[in-house]
Amino acid sequence: MSKWKHTNRFIAPPCHSGPIEIIKNLFCGSEDEALVMAKEPIKVDTLIPLNDLDAKIWDLGFRGEILYYPVKDYGILPNDVLDDLVSKIIDRIRNGKKVGLFCMGGHGRTGYVASIVLGKLGYKDPIQFLRANYCKEAVESNAQIQHIADVLGEPELVEKYETFQSRYGRLDDYYGRYDFGRSYLPLSSTSAEENTCGECVYFNAGTCRLYEGFLFDENELACDDFVER
Repeated sequence: MSKWKHTNRFIAPPCHSGPIEIIKNLFCGSEDEALVMAKEPIKVDTLIPLNDLDAKIWDLGFRGEILYYPVKDYGILPNDVLDDLVSKIIDRIRNGKKVGLFCMGGHGRTGYVASIVLGKLGYKDPIQFLRANYCKEAVESNAQIQHIADVLGEPELVEKYETFQSRYGRLDDYYGRYDFGRSYLPLSSTSAEENTCGECVYFNAGTCRLYEGFLFDENELACDDFVER
């Protein structure tokens, strides 16, 4: 079985260790890493939760500013709300304030907002910059990619980064249906024929082309996306 398999979940290997200062005074990370942002030696002046913020933050001595901008998982913000948030981030980092931007895993929502901040600061391909300097999983959904491209006036980003999975309506529908993130996949299968992963066209030597980044045993029961070879 996969070495990442644990109880009833597949656990993906860690993709980044943060928080990470992607540009001067702008830190990105996960919900857990927000607690690190709040302490020395980083000790940001402003925290921006796009998901939730642990109340433990007060026990760490944080007394800075909190700007809460909730975003649905894999989702985007209305244009006017996004403009307001991006302006606040840029204003603070230009004035020497440390800003901590984060969501649950530090990937989709964090990457989405950070990409637009970077684009507004003149980075031509902010998605590439984030994936090279922060986390390869930054920006997760086609909706986020499309909005980044629209806001920055860079339509080429859509063709360059649109995911195979989302293009064919697989991952986005799957995550929405089961309401969980990319950190694990259920082991159980609803495949009536009880086919195995190894019999699927998407299976390739322990990995799945649809669920890139996860490891599967060829004898594991196939999921609803099963396509026979």
